[in-house]
Amino acid sequence: MSQFPRALITGAARRVGAEIAHRLHADHDLLLHCRHSRDEAAALAAVLEAARPQSTRIVEGELGDEHARARLADAVGAAPLDLVVFNASRYARSDLAAESTVRNRDLRDFFEVNVVATWDLALRLRPALAAAAETHGDAAIVVILDLYAQRPLPGYEAYSISRAAGAMLVQALARAFGAEGVRVNGIAPGTVLWADGSLRAETEAMLASRTALGRIGSPADVAAAVRYLAGARYVTGSVLPVDGGRSTFV
Repeated sequence: MSQFPRALITGAARRVGAEIAHRLHADHDLLLHCRHSRDEAAALAAVLEAARPQSTRIVEGELGDEHARARLADAVGAAPLDLVVFNASRYARSDLAAESTVRNRDLRDFFEVNVVATWDLALRLRPALAAAAETHGDAAIVVILDLYAQRPLPGYEAYSISRAAGAMLVQALARAFGAEGVRVNGIAPGTVLWADGSLRAETEAMLASRTALGRIGSPADVAAAVRYLAGARYVTGSVLPVDGGRSTFV
């Protein structure tokens, strides 16, 4: 890899993560994290390498497993790390009528991936982020959250709860890391993509009608917000809505 600033993107192989990778690649070397999407990560890396050789590296790991997170942090290494984008998440329906051990296990699983993994990796990578802040005058973490960090999505209660906890995590880490020059912010997208295999109780037109702009967004809108927060050197502890005004319009 070259001497460009380094950025780690979790869940980088596809969808929003891949769009973020394309947006950051112009001026960052990228560590592209994936779990099972190795082929898609390799295809993305090939495209980026064709544009700028020796600019990407694939790192793998199950974010819901503490030992795997430790190996991931080791793979990232101790060299200055200028940016971490926590994009990977667990998203699935909740069944409040399920047997208690099932619903409680499901909530723990959401927290492990959507909250604990961010907490754990941020703290493991803290020295590398602080080194980047000392060397380059700034380092940043961006956590991709959700509109439903503010209000529960029926049928996805456990997911919504974990996202609300993630918003508090942004504030807590911003305070903890601020003295080291490491900024921590979040992004709360509205609808920019349909979930894989999701049952659509709402149409695209219905969701668009609930925004101030009258349209749904795109992964490029989220990537642009990541790019902004990566360079916004006096912004920390904030969660930026990227939802076309839906959070204030409804």
